[in-house]
Amino acid sequence: MNYQIRKKIYVGYAPLMLHIQLLCFIRKKKIMGYSEYFPFGNKSVIVKFDCNECDTRVESEEIGIPSPNYSAEKSSDSHNENEGYAVCENCDKNFDVYVYAGYADGYAEINDIEDETIEIEEIPDELDDYYEEQIDAIIHSLNFITHFKAEISNLSSLNNIDLSNDKLQETLQRQLYSGAITCLEDYLSTTLIQQVLNNEENFKNFIRTFKNIQNRKFTLSEIYEKLDNIRDIVKKELVDVIYHDLPKVKGMYQDTLKIEFPDIEALMLAIKTRHDMVHRNGKNKEGEKIDISKDVVQKIIDEVEAFVTDIDEKITRAIVNTGFGT
Repeated sequence: MNYQIRKKIYVGYAPLMLHIQLLCFIRKKKIMGYSEYFPFGNKSVIVKFDCNECDTRVESEEIGIPSPNYSAEKSSDSHNENEGYAVCENCDKNFDVYVYAGYADGYAEINDIEDETIEIEEIPDELDDYYEEQIDAIIHSLNFITHFKAEISNLSSLNNIDLSNDKLQETLQRQLYSGAITCLEDYLSTTLIQQVLNNEENFKNFIRTFKNIQNRKFTLSEIYEKLDNIRDIVKKELVDVIYHDLPKVKGMYQDTLKIEFPDIEALMLAIKTRHDMVHRNGKNKEGEKIDISKDVVQKIIDEVEAFVTDIDEKITRAIVNTGFGT
């Protein structure tokens, strides 16, 4: 939409006064702020962001997390929406806030807000069975590096299959591409959770360095209660991490396990591509179709395998050197 703005500029040179009228055409570009959250085990969210009019920090109302469409065949089709609102206390600007949840992820969107200013506070359900089940399964997961290698090998084998239907071939290659990123997320989450919960030194490092725990404020009367529940707090924080947020996870591995990640640039681009495939119906931000060929799929499979192998070897050396294992 074009908005015509008339500006009058007066330039005075006594006794002469020039009256200049400028016609300016400005195209107002509409942006949609986006941020992910963890829907499972939570009942609602509060979305916080900077007002685009006055830069005041804004908080939405508490917005209930919708139930996903579990009958959808694809995760990208499983998102349901709840709409909430927020009002800037400084300039009274109103914002519509959209909260989505699918059976694989959750995210929020706000018109005209930059992604980097958005923060989502998750309000947990009173029931925490989900966390206990997830943690229990992970803690008792044995030989997960072997499981990872088997899954990556299976993805490579499937990538060699030639289907007679081009549309099915495209679907297969998209799923394999996404599957490689999922394998990466699974390894990173399982490894970090096991290393933190099964090693006292790593557990202490996590408490000392993880900002979500560092920033918690307790009254004196709450301290003993929180100390009793600190392990449960750590479990929830570990499960809630979005493990494809590689810059954040890289910092957690460094601070908690003293493990340096290899370069993450190529994988960050791959994660962005997967995001566009899932949330933009196979197109990039410019509306162009994303081409996922067999070579592209094999490249991301190889990159994920090399990345995980590097990390796992460093963790194995650390365990040998310190004498602590999981």
